[in-house]
Amino acid sequence: MKSEETKKFTEYYRQKKVTGTYDLQRQGSKYRKRKRAVELKYFLELLDKKENEKILELGCSSGFLTEHLGKITAIDTSEEMLKIAHKKNPLAKCIAGDMFEIPFKNNSFDKVVTMRVWNHLNKEDLTKAIRESKRVLKKNGILVFDVEEKFWLRRIIAKIYQSVTGITGFKIYQYSLKEINKILHNEGFKIEKVRFFRHRIGRQFVLRVRKEV
Repeated sequence: MKSEETKKFTEYYRQKKVTGTYDLQRQGSKYRKRKRAVELKYFLELLDKKENEKILELGCSSGFLTEHLGKITAIDTSEEMLKIAHKKNPLAKCIAGDMFEIPFKNNSFDKVVTMRVWNHLNKEDLTKAIRESKRVLKKNGILVFDVEEKFWLRRIIAKIYQSVTGITGFKIYQYSLKEINKILHNEGFKIEKVRFFRHRIGRQFVLRVRKEV
């Protein structure tokens, strides 16, 4: 079951002021476009999509990653975001769904990927999301996701930037790689690869982890 905070997160990204401006805000400058390009490169590299693999994307949003994944299944709680994502990738099966109650049976997918979603989750909800992803992954399945690295100065700067520019965005949680590794280990995953990319202040890391138990 989702926490009250995550329920607010879900409702936040259903707002028209968010869905209608999401792409422009995330790629509205040369710096953001360059950063997103690096981010995309790492995700595609770590996901390493193979022919005939069944892949699920959680929280596809407006389809920034979806657009490059070909035939996949993508879920999101926002109907408007799903429409945008499907226009970008008509091959994708875009359906309404919640990452805490994924509408598929156990062991349904070879790989699960989520981009720029789980950094909005506190430890309790992040653990729940990882556990639910594990449920739908096949034996030895792969999970790819990103986390914002813990750095106090970035938290302060981000709040100031958001208030000055008016850019939309839900609360961000930060974790150390050690903290994430502990959660993953407890949930039966092993880290295989990690890629770091820098913000102007602080870093994000993308992980490829394998289901072990």
